[in-house]
Amino acid sequence: MSLTLRETRIATALAAAAIPEGAIFPGGGAATVERFRAWLDRTSAGRARAIRALLWGVEVAALLATRRTFSSLDPARGRELLDGWLRSDAHARRALVRAALTPIKAAHFDDRAMFEKVGCPSGDDAPRVRVDEAARWARRVTDGRRAAAPLDLACEVVVVGTGAGGAACAYELASRGRAVLLLEEGDYHRRSAFTSRAREMTLKMYRDQGFTIALGNVGIPVWAGRAVGGSTVINSGTCYRAPARIFDRWRRELGLTELSSEAMAPYYERVEAMLQVAPAERAMTGGVGRVIARGADALGYVHHPIRRNAPGCDGRGVCCFGCPTGAKRSTDVSYVPEALLRGAELVTAAKVTGIDVEGGRARGVRGELASGQPFTVRAEAVVVAGGALMTPVLLKRSRALRATPFLGKNLSIHPVGKVLAIFDEAIDMGSAIPQGYAIDEFMDDGIMFEGGSTPLDVTAIGIPWVGARFVDVMERYRHLAQFGFLVEDTSRGAVRVGAGGSPLITYNLNDHDTQKMGRAIATLCDVYLAAGARRVLPLVPGHEEISTRAEVDALRARRFSPGDFEVTAYHPLGTCRIGTDPKTSALAPDHETHEVERLYVVDGSAVPTALGVNPQLTIMAMALRAAEKIDARLA
Repeated sequence: MSLTLRETRIATALAAAAIPEGAIFPGGGAATVERFRAWLDRTSAGRARAIRALLWGVEVAALLATRRTFSSLDPARGRELLDGWLRSDAHARRALVRAALTPIKAAHFDDRAMFEKVGCPSGDDAPRVRVDEAARWARRVTDGRRAAAPLDLACEVVVVGTGAGGAACAYELASRGRAVLLLEEGDYHRRSAFTSRAREMTLKMYRDQGFTIALGNVGIPVWAGRAVGGSTVINSGTCYRAPARIFDRWRRELGLTELSSEAMAPYYERVEAMLQVAPAERAMTGGVGRVIARGADALGYVHHPIRRNAPGCDGRGVCCFGCPTGAKRSTDVSYVPEALLRGAELVTAAKVTGIDVEGGRARGVRGELASGQPFTVRAEAVVVAGGALMTPVLLKRSRALRATPFLGKNLSIHPVGKVLAIFDEAIDMGSAIPQGYAIDEFMDDGIMFEGGSTPLDVTAIGIPWVGARFVDVMERYRHLAQFGFLVEDTSRGAVRVGAGGSPLITYNLNDHDTQKMGRAIATLCDVYLAAGARRVLPLVPGHEEISTRAEVDALRARRFSPGDFEVTAYHPLGTCRIGTDPKTSALAPDHETHEVERLYVVDGSAVPTALGVNPQLTIMAMALRAAEKIDARLA
């Protein structure tokens, strides 16, 4: 039992207070808490303890404020208390309430009947691609959950991680005849198992079950994948090349003279061919694409469908929870199978805990399989591609780079924000590509506007309101549009080894990036109003809802603070960056560590700075280039 009787009462009181009965949706209550409990039973013990602590936090906060526990308050008084906390200037209090309400809201709306009431696809009827388990490449996969004995393996190159960097590097090396072994901590989830349900797939495929948070002056969830395919399985399929000015900066400031748009073009082209990158079909960008295009046209902004790696996409809107139709060319259906067809081997559910270094040279790795059995791998070269969060953790735990002061530092994350709007016309954002349209008018200013549509239950947790106004917006889901943006951040954070080997992330949003986020929110408000929105929801304290130009001007004139926004992040980069100076980088320009020979890093952690655009294409292109260097070194 994940909840005590008292905790059940607290959760029930929260659900009843936050989500009153509406015109079409039932109010929060016992059914909400039962779904909440079932979900909590599937989370890790540590996550469950943290969520239960949040419930108690609300209970005690109410006692301090009213001399009564929250669970003893009637729903109207509880609602008044929650609303006051969410409107207060105390960021810590707002954060506590939002964190406690997030799983409650998600549980309430994670119900097929709720989806049907507003015409949002629930995913239950999605056609799924069944992978041929007897396919030739599938025979080269070993499931670490089923291993009954220790594994002692040998290869030329062992690649730790199967995301954008690891899979592309492994494919290239296998294509060149190298004996490659891929290791993946997560599982190989076949497309037939992708249910499209956000909470279920988050538990299966997200790092730390979606509870990876950057701690600082604002708590920022940093989403990352943990499965064969890494974060490519849970991203939106957006494919951008890095702007030329980024490579110019790298050459000028970091001495990376071999990197330029021209030099990287052949690698980008090969990646785009493998992923079948093409602009999204306008019909698949849906109502959000339609109104954003209309507003951008009225303001004279450059806009267009986004280039994506999803040929044949049918716009089911669940890219971030695994593509059930197999349209999205994430690495689990592209680079990984192609690497296996070329002779590579893959072991899944294999957690690498250490890198073996002898005489200043990497000799292999060791770790533990999900079955509890140990494994060792002897190799001529070790390639680490666990992502910008886990790669520095592995390298620090291995003590492989003891004299590299920059390891784990320089974290950029592309802080992300959003604005919602309600239109008279139907939008139906659950039936279109979630990130299918873009405004890149402000790309050179470090602001990239991209779609950010979400299904019903995910939309609910992104609206920091309670009571009638919250339910009113949710019941208008068919007419609701959501669009987002990312900021090319100048803020920097760090990754350390946390409890249980999870990443401990620290990151403070600086004033420059904070004001840039405020500018982006005001700009999106302009676009929505120009498109004819009835109501615009910036969700900024004091400016939660606006409908006139004067109100946008007042928002724009505001001095923003980091706690004013709901900030999320999806693109951690830079924690093991390449460079020419060992004092300010962890890797040489060829991706080999400065300190240990034959130890390479080819994931987002190697990317030196924020890119200002989605990074998967650049990570893959850099990984192909690195594979060429590794192959030459082994010759």
